[in-house]
Amino acid sequence: MSAQARLLKTLNDSSTPYVDPLARLRWESVDTDAWWLPPAALSLAGVAAFETLPPAARRRLSHYEFAYLLETGLWLESLFIERFGAALNRTRDAALRARYLHEIREEAGHSLMFLELFGRSGVQIPDAAHPRSAVATRLGRLVPAPGALFWTLVVIGEECGDRLTRMVPAGVEEVTLSAVVYHMARLHVRDEARHIAHTRAECAAATRRLPAWRRALLSPLVAAALDVLAQRLYYPRRALYACAGLPREVDWRALARANPARREFVAQATASTVEFLRSVGWRIGPSAG
Repeated sequence: MSAQARLLKTLNDSSTPYVDPLARLRWESVDTDAWWLPPAALSLAGVAAFETLPPAARRRLSHYEFAYLLETGLWLESLFIERFGAALNRTRDAALRARYLHEIREEAGHSLMFLELFGRSGVQIPDAAHPRSAVATRLGRLVPAPGALFWTLVVIGEECGDRLTRMVPAGVEEVTLSAVVYHMARLHVRDEARHIAHTRAECAAATRRLPAWRRALLSPLVAAALDVLAQRLYYPRRALYACAGLPREVDWRALARANPARREFVAQATASTVEFLRSVGWRIGPSAG
């Protein structure tokens, strides 16, 4: 058994039997008095104008930036569910059907978990702060599946958010984190580890079957997809900072985009994905950040 196969088996065994994440969390302990993202994971970490704000204001931004991450997850997971649901109608293979349904069940569980946190906490992301990209949505619906480009886009979609989610449990010794958010992040990271391992395996196999000329032709699209999602996910819209109650006279998004600490964070967050995609044959470089 290969190392990849052993990893997938270990991760699959850890998910059996399935338990609805809604039943695993103590929702009555949802609070907004603790941090949701640790300070180092915020887009304005290290920015002088932000660091001088009261702790309560900085914690509130952590709530909205984590909710922004979850809203992005809802968007992407709805596309995954849509594509896996369509795939069920194209196969009679029992093992494939079971795998697709397992993925749908877990992605739906994640999405319901996100919505429960929104409802319990009152932290909501309005459309103005998170407009869904019609172009990206259409691309996600139309890229042929299964195939190299499809699995590559799934790798990008899963890994960008996962890198930020992993910052939550890692920050438990830095600040007081919300217990519900901490355990939510741990559950999500565990499930995503299995999804990412499987997706990487599918992506590697499909991409290496592509002729070199097709990889070269599609590489700019892959690079653009990674950069667009990284920019969208790691640099929230101006409206989000207003929702979080930060002073409106400051252009917080401009400060985030000029923030060297954030640029370094984005470079590190996307480095593993870039390295993997290059290893399977895509001609891409580091994300611009």
